[in-house]
Amino acid sequence: MKLGRRWLIAVVTLSLLPFVFIKPTYAAPLQPGQIFVAYGGNQIGVFADTVSLSGNVIQTLEVPSPGFLTGAGLGGGGGLALDEKGNLYATLSNNTGSVGLVKFRASDGSKAFEKTYTISGVNDFRSLVVRDGKIYVATNKGIHVFDATNGNYLTSFGGTSAFRDLAFDSQGNLYALRQKADGTVEIFHWSAGKFTGPGTLLFSDSETTDPRALVVDEQGNIYFTANPATGRVVRKFRQNGTLLATYSVPPGTGTLIGLDYDPGTQRLFASHTATGGIGQILWIDRNASSGTMKAFGPNNLSGARWLAVYPTSEPAAAILLLAGLGWLVRRVRRKA
Repeated sequence: MKLGRRWLIAVVTLSLLPFVFIKPTYAAPLQPGQIFVAYGGNQIGVFADTVSLSGNVIQTLEVPSPGFLTGAGLGGGGGLALDEKGNLYATLSNNTGSVGLVKFRASDGSKAFEKTYTISGVNDFRSLVVRDGKIYVATNKGIHVFDATNGNYLTSFGGTSAFRDLAFDSQGNLYALRQKADGTVEIFHWSAGKFTGPGTLLFSDSETTDPRALVVDEQGNIYFTANPATGRVVRKFRQNGTLLATYSVPPGTGTLIGLDYDPGTQRLFASHTATGGIGQILWIDRNASSGTMKAFGPNNLSGARWLAVYPTSEPAAAILLLAGLGWLVRRVRRKA
C-alpha cells in the first residue's frame, strides 16, 4: 500500500501545480487578471495585471461614436464591465444626450456590436453590469436591461430614480448606488431573479458625497468611491450599514470614478481623473482595516474614467481541493 499512497500523493501534488505555482495562459487577448480603463474620448486601455501590478499597456480598444462623456457630463459616470466569458462592454454617452453600448469579443478584441438607443427621458448611460446573458445599465432614469448577445433592448425597472453604479454579488443579488439631492449616499438592493420595482434601501451614508462607483466582494461587503470636499475615499460597509473601513488616496488623486474587485488576489482597484486630467490606477487589499491606496501603472492616462477587472481564479478553489484530497489520503491510509 506504500506504493499506492506515494502514487496518490504524487498525483495530488501535480494536480495542484496549476493552482499554486503556474499562472495560466490563454490564447485570447482579453485574459483573467487584466485591468481595463476608459480614458480620453474613445479609448479603453488594457493593462497587466492584478497580480504583478505592473500596469503595462497591452493593447488599446477604440470605442465608436458617440464615445464617452466629456466636460461637465463626466459627473454622470459611465462604465466598463465583463461577462462570465470575458467579453468586454462599455456604455456610450455624449454631452448632447446620445447613449449607446459597445461589446468587444474576448476571443480577438473585435467589436461584436455597437448600438445607440432612444429611450424616453434617458440621456445618460452610466455604469453597467453583465450577468446571465443580460446587460444592466444604470441611467439618469432607472435601470435598463439589454440582451448581451445582440444589444437589443429588453425591459427596465428601478422607477425614475437616477442611479450611478450597479454591482452583483456572488449569489446574483443586484445592488445600486445613488445620491440624493442633499448629498446622502444610498445603496439599493434587488434579490436574485426579482429585478422589478424600485428596490429595497439597504442603508444610507450621509458622511460622504459624490459617490461614483460600487462593488461587492464574495463576503457580501459593499464598497463605493466618494468624493467629498474633505477628501476622496473608498468606503467599506456591511450589508446592515455598519462601516468597516475607509481607505484614503495618495496626494494629487483626482475624482475617484471607477472601482472593481478581483476575488483571486482579493484586491480593490480604482481609477481617478487626477489633477490636470492625468490619472493612475490605485489598489489596496480587501482585508486592510484602513490605510492609503497605492498607485501603480501609467502616469499619462489623460481623461481617465471607468475601470473594470477581469477576475482571476479565487484562491479558495485550491484550498477546497487540498482539503478534499487530504481527506481522501487519510481514508486510504485507514484502509491500509
